[in-house]
Amino acid sequence: MTNSIYRWPMLASGLLVACPCLAQSTPSDSDKAGSPASPAAQSDAKPQATSPAIFLNNYPKPQVQSTASVAGPPKGPLVGIGQALADRGIYLRALAVDEFAGNVTGGQGRGTANSYVFPFGFDLDFDRLAGWKGAALHYSMNVSQGSSLAVDHTGNAISFQTRYKAVQNLRLAALALEQNLWGGKVNISGGRVAPLTYFNQSNIYCTFQSNSVCFNPAVVPIQDRALGFFPYNTWGGRIKIAPTKWFYAQAGIFEANTSLISTNGFDWSTKGSTGHQTAVEIGLQSADPRARNLYHLRIGAFGNTSDVTDPYLNTRGRPRLGRGAAGGAALVHDGQAGVYVMGDIAAAHMDGDAKRPITVFGGVISATNDYVPFKGQALAGVIVTGPLPGRTNDTFGIVGSYIRLGDRQRQFLQASRALAGGTDTVFPDEGVFEVNYGIAAHRGVRISPNVQYVVSPDNFAKPRAIKRSGDILAFGLRVSIDGAALLGLPAQR
Repeated sequence: MTNSIYRWPMLASGLLVACPCLAQSTPSDSDKAGSPASPAAQSDAKPQATSPAIFLNNYPKPQVQSTASVAGPPKGPLVGIGQALADRGIYLRALAVDEFAGNVTGGQGRGTANSYVFPFGFDLDFDRLAGWKGAALHYSMNVSQGSSLAVDHTGNAISFQTRYKAVQNLRLAALALEQNLWGGKVNISGGRVAPLTYFNQSNIYCTFQSNSVCFNPAVVPIQDRALGFFPYNTWGGRIKIAPTKWFYAQAGIFEANTSLISTNGFDWSTKGSTGHQTAVEIGLQSADPRARNLYHLRIGAFGNTSDVTDPYLNTRGRPRLGRGAAGGAALVHDGQAGVYVMGDIAAAHMDGDAKRPITVFGGVISATNDYVPFKGQALAGVIVTGPLPGRTNDTFGIVGSYIRLGDRQRQFLQASRALAGGTDTVFPDEGVFEVNYGIAAHRGVRISPNVQYVVSPDNFAKPRAIKRSGDILAFGLRVSIDGAALLGLPAQR
């Protein structure tokens, strides 16, 4: 792959740096995630708003904490310092998340595991810092440590702990320049980023601990390595157009370079590039972000031009492993692609209270190729905010996913089992479910016990397992602490 593929996001960033006069400062309502700032707050040299609404939902987010427990003005021991920094366009953020999981049945083995992550960084509003209208810089670092129940014990591909990462180090997760034009109707963002920080995004997914839902319901693009995800960055950029309050369209192109996963994120060369990742998405949403029946609908497509090695067939199209197999070199395919349709709506409210919505969500994601590990996913769920009187910031969630394996992947697993002497059938699909309760224990602190159940789990991590994995019943616990909210530092959300 040549470097020419990446010239347009780099060139766009360069033009934006050279021409800040093109930018506008008025926010677009289509990008607001909460109550809009007042006109006075937007124009005052020292506004009282905790974050500029124009940048909400546009920058590459750190691992997301629900805003339910941090509503209202900042409170905490550093609120004075935090507001002084925010008045100058500087926003600090830090999030600590610990996830425990242990299974009592099923999988290839029983055990427990614990992982934790510490994403932190800052956001700079160049309008306040230097008078550069509509521009911002976003910087994120990430530390991941710990063990995985799926990797170490059960042997299935879909983790019970979203925050677990195979490469555990301190790394650069995102460095992005953002520019808003024409009153926020056009948003350009690019730099060292990952596609899934922009596409198929919602702040409700990480109510759950299962990796089938959080950060994105993206089993297909993540497991198939079609699209990169936080905290693994490459060169790339995205342009988003929102001509109205209720409609937007966005498209992006990003370097495909899995060799950078094992680095600290500061290797910015393209020598290991294998192709490019692309994604497009159109969205429909409530024109008013405070609408009683708030809704979002996302329709997207994605692709990756990198070669994909067939797990089962050789270059002559014959099985290369198993009894009587032909052997030989693996067949190599030219890229992969997929599509998705996802949405959510506040369908009802507890006791008619607008602050206690019952949000229903779901959708489908499908790969267009049969040689990838996962062919498709369908999911549905519900999140009740304020399920109990007097606990308006707590949440209760249920979600279920049906996940289909790629045909060649299933054939590979079946042949691998046969070579090990096993005869159990490899199921073509599996189900992943989670029930949880999120306790808003303190401002910025959430404790979320959960129960996860996997029906007909795969054994990707142990392909030569003689016996089929039994259904997995696992218990989990997530504790997340939003450092900015706890200390009283205004932060973009």
